Amino acid sequence: MDELKKDITDAEEDAYVDSLKPDTKDGSVITGDTQEVDAAVDQVVRDESDRLLKSDDEKLERQFEPPKRKKTWKERLIAAAQFWWEHKTLRYGTLFGLFILLAASVLFPAPRYFILNTAGVRVESSMSIVDSQTGLPLGNIQVSLQGQELRSNDDGFVQFSDLKLGSSKLVVDRRGYAPYEKDLVLGWGSNPLGDQPLIAIGTQFTFVLTDWLSGTPIVDAEAKSGEDVALVDSEGRIVLTVGELGPEAQATIYAEGYREEIIQLSEVDEELPLNMVPAKKHVFVSNRTGQYDLYRIDADGKNEEVLLASTGNEREIPHVLSHPTKAYAAYISTREGEVNSDGFILDGLYIVDVNTGNAERIARSEQLQVIGWAGDLVIYTAVVEGVSGGNPERSKLFSFNVDTGDKTELASSNYFNDIELVGDRIYYSVSSFAVPLSAAKLFSVRANGTDQKTVVDMQVWTIVRAAFDVLHFRAVDANLETQWYTQQGAGDPSQLDAAPVTQTSRRYSTSPNGQHAVWVDQRDG
Repeated sequence: MDELKKDITDAEEDAYVDSLKPDTKDGSVITGDTQEVDAAVDQVVRDESDRLLKSDDEKLERQFEPPKRKKTWKERLIAAAQFWWEHKTLRYGTLFGLFILLAASVLFPAPRYFILNTAGVRVESSMSIVDSQTGLPLGNIQVSLQGQELRSNDDGFVQFSDLKLGSSKLVVDRRGYAPYEKDLVLGWGSNPLGDQPLIAIGTQFTFVLTDWLSGTPIVDAEAKSGEDVALVDSEGRIVLTVGELGPEAQATIYAEGYREEIIQLSEVDEELPLNMVPAKKHVFVSNRTGQYDLYRIDADGKNEEVLLASTGNEREIPHVLSHPTKAYAAYISTREGEVNSDGFILDGLYIVDVNTGNAERIARSEQLQVIGWAGDLVIYTAVVEGVSGGNPERSKLFSFNVDTGDKTELASSNYFNDIELVGDRIYYSVSSFAVPLSAAKLFSVRANGTDQKTVVDMQVWTIVRAAFDVLHFRAVDANLETQWYTQQGAGDPSQLDAAPVTQTSRRYSTSPNGQHAVWVDQRDG
């Protein structure tokens, strides 16, 4: 109690004591009983003690209270919504503001674009850059829109994405063409802008392209000079605009399937006609040096060079057959000089890369024969090295895939009377020598080894290709009497009453697109 008394200041005690003293009329003070004063002081001390104890208890309770749980976003959202709904002024003010904003966005484009852009809405835009004079697309043109810089593709087309709505400026910049700027308003959607014509102010060169063999216009080509690019039109004409023309400036003409042509622009006047030569090389064997070398040359006789030099081991003229469309050639030669146990020089079958001159040997034999190409498959026969002449599987028919390197055995026989390749189907006649007569028949099989079938159920001596899709078969029965059969297309063969007038087989070469074929024919002697 004494300690609590210390917390009461003397001033507080004096003030309380004075309040207990009654005033006299003349201002004098009547002195009361001392016990009454002490009782009053004790009451003050007790009240203060209760207040301090209560404060300490509250502090102690707060120390042991569990931590307050934070409200989730959903609870906060619900509380905010309740608050917004319970206050009419705030609620109606918000709705009125939204109505005004919506009305402004409908009536005026600028606020609408601002709202959509703020909401993260983005749009696209596309266009084609063309020459104002020719109307042809211009590739590799720099186009700027809203800070994005893109270049047009070979068709002059360029497409932007992630664009803001509203006013924009289109800028097209290219040497050799007048500066091009255009104000745009991009709305909702894809915003196709169509053709954007550029006016040429540089030096223009015109090239007229035709096929060297046929003389027909080439309609899939382009010309380049540095960064300047121009495409061909439907008549084979290219108008190339060059922004900076130096004394050594060149233009390169590209056309799929044709040799690239490099033109010195200083030699071009108003218009230059160009005969475009096929890019595929012609391959042939020549002994002009006294040895059998393999050459390659362009169709117009230019760029002749030795592709595979002779080794001096060639015992006879090598045989070469080019792939119809790709830069490969099948080449049979004794160039490696390898011999069998009897000292006979062995043939090698090589696949030659016409572009690089690399040669890969895929077969070695005492006798090899290339039948032809069926797609990426080269068809050939080989005599198995070291087997006896009476072996029933001495000769084998193979296909080799030049892309995958896979070799497939298609058939075997002591020897084949005749073989004919038509498209991707091989017709082969098995000889009756060293095999039962019942096994000597005419068969056909696809070049990949599938769909094998019997065509004529007897031995066939000769296969005659009378026309592109017509085959004649000269067969013999058990009594060696001749019978003729004919087959058209993929149909079944039928027997002829008499021998056909034409008994000389044609060798066809089919064009790469499969629409035309050529052959050598002898007529009128």
